[in-house]
Amino acid sequence: MILKARTTDAGHVSFLVKRSDGGEAELVAAMIPPSEVQRSTGTFRNPDLLVHLPPKLVSALLGASEPEGDGMVIALIVNTASRRGAAVGAFADTAVAKAWWQQPYNRLARDPDVLFLTVPVEADV
Repeated sequence: MILKARTTDAGHVSFLVKRSDGGEAELVAAMIPPSEVQRSTGTFRNPDLLVHLPPKLVSALLGASEPEGDGMVIALIVNTASRRGAAVGAFADTAVAKAWWQQPYNRLARDPDVLFLTVPVEADV
C-alpha cells in the first residue's frame, strides 16, 4: 500500500491511499499541531478535529509501511477500535516524528489500538 500526503490549504491535509489491488481512497483531515496532542493523557486538545475513517481504510492502513528517504512527513495517528484519526505535524522527517512519538510518557504510544504512521508530504506542483 502506498500512502502520500499533500497540504490542501493552511489548515488541512489530504492523504491518498493506493491499495495493492489498484483501488484508491482519499482522506482529508485538519492539520493538528504536535503541541495540541496531550501525549501524557492520551487525548487531543480539540477532539472535534479528529476524523472518522471507514473500516476498509483502517484495514488498509494496518498494512502500510514506513516511507523511504528523507523529507517532511505528517503523522497519521489512528485508533483502530474507534476508527478515528488525526493528522499531526508537520515534522522535518521520519526520525523527528518518531522521536516526538516515542517519549516514555506517551500514553497513546502504549495503547495497542493506536496506529502511528509517518506519511511523506508531496511537494506542491
